[in-house]
Amino acid sequence: MQRRSLVAAALALACVAALAAVPLPVSAHVNDVRADPQVSADGTVLVETAYVADDAWIALYRDDDGERGELLASQRLSGAGFRTDLGVTIDEAAWSDWSEGEAGTVHIALHNDEGSSGFDREEDPVLTFFGREATDRFTLERGPGAYVGTRAFSPQETDGPRVTVRTARLPRDGHLVARNVTNAGDENETALEPVGSTALSAGTHGNVTVELDEEYYERQDARARIGFTVYRDDGDGSFGPGDEPVRAGDEPVTTFVFLNRTDAAGGGEAGGEGADGSDGDGAAVTTPSATDGTDESDDGGLVTTATAEAADGSTATGAGTTTATDPTVTSTDGQPGFGVLVAVVAVVAVLAAGGRRRRT
Repeated sequence: MQRRSLVAAALALACVAALAAVPLPVSAHVNDVRADPQVSADGTVLVETAYVADDAWIALYRDDDGERGELLASQRLSGAGFRTDLGVTIDEAAWSDWSEGEAGTVHIALHNDEGSSGFDREEDPVLTFFGREATDRFTLERGPGAYVGTRAFSPQETDGPRVTVRTARLPRDGHLVARNVTNAGDENETALEPVGSTALSAGTHGNVTVELDEEYYERQDARARIGFTVYRDDGDGSFGPGDEPVRAGDEPVTTFVFLNRTDAAGGGEAGGEGADGSDGDGAAVTTPSATDGTDESDDGGLVTTATAEAADGSTATGAGTTTATDPTVTSTDGQPGFGVLVAVVAVVAVLAAGGRRRRT
């Protein structure tokens, strides 16, 4: 009995050592969901990242004194994977009660799929990983669409002062602004002074490159934390003190991303798993419409077609026009450390179960 216990302990220790040796990304949670402040014109919420290990449900709730209250929407996620910019639409009856300009806190949660005919918040429990619920909350306002999405499974790698933002939506002409961050990585992190910007027209843009201030960039260590906020232009066409952030309620429409400098001492290796891997060419642009100009995949992810609208309202096509489909669902096979992580969790669970059986 003692020998079996020692063998089990050794196996568990070996698994932990193997896990420690794998360069897991910052947010390597098997079940995890993230959403940021945003403005929606039609009740479609864009979930920045959702990561599940099996079939699941994603649900939105109205805030009730800090807790999950009225169910606003539910959507089934078929199969394991990492999803970005996932569209989840609030039920029409609930959205009709949401007044123009009204802002409120929305809770988002991943639920287990128990295999019933539909979603049941009582029968389909909230997913957890190592005791933490797979939930988040954010501010949502009803109005002309505004959103920024660039989080990913791994930090974004760069060998120079530039960052690629996956999706940016502006209600009017303005700017996508990179900002320095304090309290990086915790719940109190705050985006402060601008450290780079690029001008954008109204609408939805994909794979936008933002050039960073070189002096700021050189001051950063191998890993930096950057916030991205959409701003309204004050009419002069250039970013400056007169430009104001687009807000959802009192919250600027902002997201955060970790950046790995591959050109810094101790930085990551070039060619590793980055956030998006785009050089920013051929940014996809969709002009605003009643539905924010997006189509949905089976899971509700964005499919954005690059177009250029002329002053007379016609749409230009031809050279320079591309079709960009966001990688809404990414197979877990290509994610660094995921297989090892699942294996470790499985082995430890089996060993723990075996230990309990032996004790009884």
